[in-house]
Amino acid sequence: MHTPPTHHVIRINRQAYPQVLNAVKQGDLQPTDEDLQVMDQGQVYRPTALLLTDQILVHDRLLQLGTLLIHSECHRLPEQEYTTLLTASHGVYRQYPAAHGLLTALLAPMTPEREAIWWERVRTAVEQGRALVHRVDLVDDIWTPTTWLRDRTRLIQQGAEWFLVLYFSQPQRRVQPIGRAVAGVDIGLHPLATAVVGKRPGVTYDVHWPTECPGDSPEVRAFAQILEYAAARAALEAFTLPLLTLTGTLVLERLDYAQFQGDFPDAARRHAVADWHMSWAPQRAFNRGIKVVRVSPAHTSTGCSQCRTYVEGTRQGRTFHCPYGHRLDAHANAARNLVRRYWGQRRRAQSRRTV
Repeated sequence: MHTPPTHHVIRINRQAYPQVLNAVKQGDLQPTDEDLQVMDQGQVYRPTALLLTDQILVHDRLLQLGTLLIHSECHRLPEQEYTTLLTASHGVYRQYPAAHGLLTALLAPMTPEREAIWWERVRTAVEQGRALVHRVDLVDDIWTPTTWLRDRTRLIQQGAEWFLVLYFSQPQRRVQPIGRAVAGVDIGLHPLATAVVGKRPGVTYDVHWPTECPGDSPEVRAFAQILEYAAARAALEAFTLPLLTLTGTLVLERLDYAQFQGDFPDAARRHAVADWHMSWAPQRAFNRGIKVVRVSPAHTSTGCSQCRTYVEGTRQGRTFHCPYGHRLDAHANAARNLVRRYWGQRRRAQSRRTV
């Protein structure tokens, strides 16, 4: 059976809006009534044939379609799709030197002294400028490139905002999942994600988030943020692959990031969590025949997952304390509660069908 391609929605930077609007005016971007089913979409635009056949990634924040230059966040792709995009752009793609070493340095603890050295290396790389590369620097694993489906590239105008939609083919996979377990995943920032499959918890490995230096140039800060994103992506990819081999049903939190108070949505977006939660994980699961269910996260972090009825506990750091003596990892406790909520919904649905 054919495996559906993956699609990824990428925000276009505002500095590119004048060029995009001019391309619409000149007819290089044609309005279409296609229903891409990728977001609460506004107006979809299809690039002309010339623009579609002449696409190349110049660097992580610049995609070229013919004569149209689109400044966008092209680094915000899963590792396999990112590898595909860069491999398809060999001979043109440019990156700052030592990017791979700067990425992997964030995957280990840093002392303040080592962090200062890391920042100096970032500044030096930016000073040296981007150079042509023939490898994929911003991943920590080896991925087999698939195919970038250039003919399906689209732009979407939603209100005053513009987005880019890229499509990638995926290898043929089994329709039925290998695993049968129900897995619940609690997302956060420290750690990025925690899964419980049966009685087995799993967690993303720690990533070091360097403290920004106010005096640095915008380009230095932008490169550092790309490195942070790549490190978070590496942690999430390493977490996802074994999770999907064990799972038949994946239970995720139903979240509306626009409704959050505080800086969590911003941080989740910077550290790849929002992309993983809303796009990567569901698409990966779907392509493996895994059922994805979203449930309300309300009270999943405050109730004890070991008690038969709802018992409110307290959290101290990463430990959840139940008044009846249960001491649990707070994130694993929340993930178990997501699974409990899924089974509760199943039972209620079955009861309604038998009435």
